[in-house]
Amino acid sequence: MILELKDFVKIRKNIKGQVVLTSGGYDPIHPGHISCINDSAKLGDVMVVVVNGDWFLKNKKGKPFMNLQDRLFIVDNLKYVTFTIPFEIENDTTVIKALEEIKPDIFTKGGDRFDAKTIPEWDTCEKYGIKIVTGVGLPKKWHSSKLVLNAK
Repeated sequence: MILELKDFVKIRKNIKGQVVLTSGGYDPIHPGHISCINDSAKLGDVMVVVVNGDWFLKNKKGKPFMNLQDRLFIVDNLKYVTFTIPFEIENDTTVIKALEEIKPDIFTKGGDRFDAKTIPEWDTCEKYGIKIVTGVGLPKKWHSSKLVLNAK
């Protein structure tokens, strides 16, 4: 189910079980992303995926390959995803505000994100007692930006 952050916050207190959150641009989505989401879902009862907005992708790589609505649709239709939340704060490349609002039990990262130096949300997770699980999914083998460049 695709929900705006404010709408998810309204129902958060009624959600039972362990809430797991992961995030990314998913532009384009690839096997590494899917394995991270699937393996993250095994850690809890409710899988929340925060999808970064178009500003984030413009800032990161010049422009998005796929628009936010298409990326949300794809992520939301993955088997283990319970909630998909679009998220963007211009001039902020983190999901700190989403973590503060959603208050998941677990925050997962895959690929090359593994410590306080590579996960800018680390201190926020520690502050709110959110468990961080790294190395989730297949090893970093795919790069969305490289997939797009090689498609040209």
